[in-house]
Amino acid sequence: MLGAKPWSCQSTCSYPLGVILLCLCVSVCGVALDYIEIGTADFDTLAQQLHGTDPVGLSIEPVEEHFQQLPVKETSETKIGQRKLWAAVAEQDGEADLYVVRPEYMEPQCSNATVRQLGLQYCLPWWFRATASLHKPAALVDVHAGEKAVEAQMVVKVPTVSYASLMERFDVTSLHLLKIDTEGFDVLILRQMLKWGKTTSQYPERVQFERNNLTDAREAEELFFELQAVYDCWAPATEDDVQCLRLGNIAAGDRLPTASSGWFHMEIPSWWRMELPDRLTVAAVQLATSTGPSGPMAVTVGDSPVVHQNRRCGHRSHGRSDDLVALVAHCALEGRYVGLLGSSKAEDVEILVPLLGEAFRLSMGRVCCHRECNSTDTHLFEGYDPRCEERCRNDRNCRFFTSFSSLWCITYADCDEELLSLLPGTTFGIAQNEFLPLPLNEARQSSLDWGGEPERAIDGKFDPHFLMGSCSHTAEETDSNGTWWAASTALPFHAISAVRVLGRWDCCHERLDGWEVRIGFDPDPRQNPLCGMQQRVLPAGSRRLVKCGEALPGNVVGVVLPSGQALTLCEVEAFGPFRW
Repeated sequence: MLGAKPWSCQSTCSYPLGVILLCLCVSVCGVALDYIEIGTADFDTLAQQLHGTDPVGLSIEPVEEHFQQLPVKETSETKIGQRKLWAAVAEQDGEADLYVVRPEYMEPQCSNATVRQLGLQYCLPWWFRATASLHKPAALVDVHAGEKAVEAQMVVKVPTVSYASLMERFDVTSLHLLKIDTEGFDVLILRQMLKWGKTTSQYPERVQFERNNLTDAREAEELFFELQAVYDCWAPATEDDVQCLRLGNIAAGDRLPTASSGWFHMEIPSWWRMELPDRLTVAAVQLATSTGPSGPMAVTVGDSPVVHQNRRCGHRSHGRSDDLVALVAHCALEGRYVGLLGSSKAEDVEILVPLLGEAFRLSMGRVCCHRECNSTDTHLFEGYDPRCEERCRNDRNCRFFTSFSSLWCITYADCDEELLSLLPGTTFGIAQNEFLPLPLNEARQSSLDWGGEPERAIDGKFDPHFLMGSCSHTAEETDSNGTWWAASTALPFHAISAVRVLGRWDCCHERLDGWEVRIGFDPDPRQNPLCGMQQRVLPAGSRRLVKCGEALPGNVVGVVLPSGQALTLCEVEAFGPFRW
């Protein structure tokens, strides 16, 4: 079962010409896989979900009964197809003990008539057939079966393969998604993946693994720190899995505009700035710098072109090479500009942001909708497709796409509104933003209630839960001309094209109905011209971009609620006409 390479071409004499050419390409170039799923069980697998499409993937399952149920697609003249491997991924190639739950202890074989005979308080749920554990009994069975846990499991011998052997055996040279569900062995496999990546520079673009109490907490924390050097990881609130996206150097190739206060590489300037193609999450900035009399280099990220006004990256790590100091600034900040402050010489600047191919991540756990989410006509495609970015780029109308952990794909022409998704989806943009973010300051509001200071709505945090301390809150003022919130632009005059508002998720979102965005010079935003039209209710936790049509002059950005209901805003962003 683990002998010859499944996709190698040892004899091509009896194959059609297309297959021979395909095999020659595989032998020379290796295989580009859409997915590898390790620990599949036999339900809700990627192989089953994608079987009606045309993916290139590999399923690895140690329980032979489950393995037999997995679908495959044989090699065709144009595609390698889907394959499966009966094995467990372990430290080394060979064989090992696998503990699996006996069928008679689980539903449907276990019933009210037999449960007492087995000595159980209740039958184990049917999904316990997916709790196979390598080398040792499954901890989850101990929790549910108690003293009968040992009797409820049987030991079978299964072949094992290391991650490195897996990559070599299948000639894998690129991988889109690595999905791992191995009942506490995720850390072991992820460490092997990182080791393979350091050796070959071949890392999966996306990684998904379990977050549960079956993994040792200290090992998980150490691994998460190692992953941060290569990936940006997040854990959806509604899922037990961690999602990771590969970091890419967006500064490569001199594609982005830069500015400085002088000749940066000659140690004269006091600052340097790079403008990003959108408001992006900057995970880290890496550079080599010489130590100068002004002290160490500082790195900032934010929306202001005046880089010293933006927030500074936090934890920094150093390493020395020759006469240079390698600096890694860990940022985890969002913004349109990355700045360097200090007079030291800097070389080889790398700005690391989460990327999928060449698409930029815009939001996590959100999907796009249109026309106040009353229509789906902005959806260009919806269905399973492991190559979602490619599909979007091949459609001249597509500007955004959402890719889910199941490889479900949605492509859009527009993304003026974003809704919270119950499934772990990530939304990306492939086109440059049509607007330029404008920093806001001096926030104020008509009244204060529940400690919701107005500054919270421009703190750069996009958390729609009020108790997390990042949402403003006024009192109810139904006997007035409406509640309001306002902030000023950094410059006394701006042309403002759009304003984006993030609403509250945990409570009372229905209050934000009939609200207005107003732009002008009057400190009282109610007196300023209307941007766009009056807005209907903002769905819980959603984010809406209100376009003004023609850009409006002003330095005051306001949100007004004429009903006088309590006004709660979790983030407000302003945008001007785009210019380099």
